[in-house]
Amino acid sequence: MSLHQVRLTARRNASAGTKTFAFERPEGFAYLPGQFFYVSLPLGGAGDKPLIHHFTLSSSPTEDFLAFTTRMTGSEFKMTIDALDDGTVVNIDGPHGGFVLRQNMHSVAYICGGIGITPVRSTLRWATDVDAQVDIVVLYASHDLAGEAFRDELDSLRGPRRKVIEVFSEPPEGWNGATGHVDADLVRSCVSDWHGRFVFVSGPPGMVRSLAEMLAGDVGVRPGRLIVEEFPGYS
Repeated sequence: MSLHQVRLTARRNASAGTKTFAFERPEGFAYLPGQFFYVSLPLGGAGDKPLIHHFTLSSSPTEDFLAFTTRMTGSEFKMTIDALDDGTVVNIDGPHGGFVLRQNMHSVAYICGGIGITPVRSTLRWATDVDAQVDIVVLYASHDLAGEAFRDELDSLRGPRRKVIEVFSEPPEGWNGATGHVDADLVRSCVSDWHGRFVFVSGPPGMVRSLAEMLAGDVGVRPGRLIVEEFPGYS
């Protein structure tokens, strides 16, 4: 873990209502795909306390910048950082967290919803860049097409060992892929070899808890092969 001062370098839309914020990557800042960091915003006044929030890194360790991607919920932190000028110095603390691939994980599945795609984007980008010998299947659940983050990039990250399956509860017209919500039948049909995979689940707390219960119960994923990460503040 380490403390650094970095400059905000860019922001861009990742989907409707979702933005990516990018920062300088300090020399020696090493992290693993799936980890998170704290971002602290100075408010300027002598008596003001900084605004602090933690975010999963949506950037990959193979990239020369740091980034997080978040839904713009109207919170004080998010309104404040969105109003900052590029070049503003902020404090970061990290990396933290264990939602990461381990050496014995050669075959994994990610089941994510909403902003839970951020650690998956980091992992897919890393796996593509280093040609990682890990077989990855992703089930990415979104309400609709407009709310799906990284859609164009996900297409480019698909490969022989990287399969991404999109699931829409309100599918676009002409959609021939998976629809509805992720349930045991969908998991079994899309990840037929689930019993041989480690399964990562990320997204809003309610969704993660429900999926974890379903995976452990109806599907039969063993506790040692189920890794979860809740994103508080989202429903």
